Amino acid sequence: MTLNRSYYCRNAPRWMPLLLDIILVVLSLLLDVRDLWFKLRWVGPHNTFSFSTVDMKILPASNAAPLQPTTSFSYANQKLQRDSGWSSFLERCESLTPLLEEDKTRSFRHAVGKNCLIGESTNPIRATDIVLMSSISVDSVAWAACELLYKHRKPPICHSPIVTQFQERYNFQDKLATDSLISESAGELPKGTIREIYAAAPGRDTETELIELLELISQSSPISATVCVEGFIVKGSGAYSTSIYGCGSPSFYRSVLIGSAAPMISHFLRDKAWLTSDNLEFMGMTFLIRENHRSMFTMHDSTKGNGKRVLEHRSLLNVSASGSLYIIMVLVDLGLLGFSICSVVEISRYMLWALWKPLVASEYQTSSARTTKLGYGVEDYTRVLQIGLLWSTPIALLTCISRLLTWMLVIPSVHLWSDGIIGGGGTHALLTMIRFYDLVILCVNIIWNIFVAFDEKGALAFVRHTYVSPLEVMAISATVAVISVHLGGLQIYGLMRDQDRQRLSDRSSFGNATAIANAFVVRQNTTVAPFDVYYPLLVTIAIGALAVGVFTVLRFHLASSMPSRSLVRGSACAVQPSTAESSLSATSPSIPQGLTRSSAGILKQPVSSSSLTREELTGSGSLPTSVEATHLDEISEDRLPVENMIDNPIRACSLVRRSWALEKLSDGQLLLLPASYLKYGIVLLGKSMKTRCGFMDTVQPLVHSHEHEKLNELENEPHQIIARNASKPNLR
Repeated sequence: MTLNRSYYCRNAPRWMPLLLDIILVVLSLLLDVRDLWFKLRWVGPHNTFSFSTVDMKILPASNAAPLQPTTSFSYANQKLQRDSGWSSFLERCESLTPLLEEDKTRSFRHAVGKNCLIGESTNPIRATDIVLMSSISVDSVAWAACELLYKHRKPPICHSPIVTQFQERYNFQDKLATDSLISESAGELPKGTIREIYAAAPGRDTETELIELLELISQSSPISATVCVEGFIVKGSGAYSTSIYGCGSPSFYRSVLIGSAAPMISHFLRDKAWLTSDNLEFMGMTFLIRENHRSMFTMHDSTKGNGKRVLEHRSLLNVSASGSLYIIMVLVDLGLLGFSICSVVEISRYMLWALWKPLVASEYQTSSARTTKLGYGVEDYTRVLQIGLLWSTPIALLTCISRLLTWMLVIPSVHLWSDGIIGGGGTHALLTMIRFYDLVILCVNIIWNIFVAFDEKGALAFVRHTYVSPLEVMAISATVAVISVHLGGLQIYGLMRDQDRQRLSDRSSFGNATAIANAFVVRQNTTVAPFDVYYPLLVTIAIGALAVGVFTVLRFHLASSMPSRSLVRGSACAVQPSTAESSLSATSPSIPQGLTRSSAGILKQPVSSSSLTREELTGSGSLPTSVEATHLDEISEDRLPVENMIDNPIRACSLVRRSWALEKLSDGQLLLLPASYLKYGIVLLGKSMKTRCGFMDTVQPLVHSHEHEKLNELENEPHQIIARNASKPNLR
């Protein structure tokens, strides 16, 4: 048995589409709340270490080829300038074997040192195997070492900007490391002053190691090429924490690896791995992004049973945002969330509440809830709750501001995926990136509005045969973004680190590998150029808009080659046969109950009888679900009255919409669907219209003659009272 559309409409629960809309809108609002919570909690001004990455390295065999320096060294402290200080660690170790990255670039950040000397130069300790990782910046080591020395024992470098401006440079809270040290050491160290708890005693081995380390840093040139490492002594399988810190000079063949001072200095450096900061400035306002890691190491045997050992390097990553632009971003997101909630409440109150009770009370009785006072059927209100506010100029500007500032948080997120992020952090970062499809929609709208301005009728003819939905734009934008990530188009993070020298790449010190290290920026302000930051975003938006255009043109050609499909929706599910026949028997277009003649002239446009025959309108006892496309240009080629009223070609501009339907035929009248009104800032209130929340004066108030006379009387009444009082004589 074949079920036709009218049978389905009479027997299907007609409240299901509206319920689905409510669920989708609630999910959308929850995603907005999640995005705001992500920006405050996961990447907010406080350290949270919410992200986690894991890097697996197979330790080299005993016969593995070590690093071969391109220059020969004759003695310690030999003056020889190089691109980095990585090769200086050969002054303390017999050999260094790299643990190469898996990106086929033969680069390394980890190395295994053989027979290395640890401690002060006069009394070192030899370790058979140590693992070193170049993740500590030289300014972090200098600051931490100076914090462990008494004031009168500090060398001159402790009073230089590299140390004194360290906390300001990375926006660390005052006494953050000190308070953390006290809280963890309260049960181990005797009570006393803060200086007595963490300062190195004068004359001890700890102080000697720290002074030698600071001396090496101060003599190195340039300081930004100095490589500092963290590591541990390999003693078998198990978990390890950092027990070795050291630095290698790029200008002298010299390095220092401290051991006895490591337990104290680790309290200051444990969360300073891969410490970087970026500062975006605009009109005196700043957006500061800080990234820092905590390292944890685990050594275990390979699960493949080949006898090899595996180094599992787990990093807890923190991304902190601060500054006036960050505050503006949060406030803008709060405002957009408030507008979205206000819009949902407004649509539900004025447009959907009157439909809900009749629908629930008469689930299968279409006659009691078939139309509203304006002649719309229940199916015409499908997806109206999902109509966003992007077509409002103020909301569009706020959305652009929010997305552009959020891009500063997306840059490290892309880097996290390339490093193998695990846990929920990747999901949150992905959901934040998906929201950038709004910019693609805005770009498509701007380009299409330009076409409409040049040829409005041609644009209207085009949108009658094709459309693109916001979900399709989101899918296309996400596909373009994923392809860009895989092709390296969004790898701006590495380019920024190379340009601002916060990541050091040494390709000349070793002939068979490239050494990577965390570096210190010599200049005080690491301000990034806006063009360098937003160029990948602009390219992605442009490619996304181009892909949307290609998709729309393909749909247009596909629709043109197939049987004509109209964008005019009928009322098969809303009007009974008797209703349709009675409406057509009238000699003139009827006005729906509760709609004044002035409003009917604005909202509706009569359709001439020459355009549509009686058979076309009454086939099978109901209004048609579609009308031949050849009739469309005849019945509504010019603007509708409501389009003239707001001076906006709503239909011609509706390339991006949520359904194929664009117009509606009811009782010989042509109407826009409620979604079209909402998209351009009009809320239908039965007898009148009002400007939608988030729009500015879309609907101008109409003042009738009797209302104008009443207002004049109220305005003149105070003057009459004053005149009467003035006519009375003053008897005082």
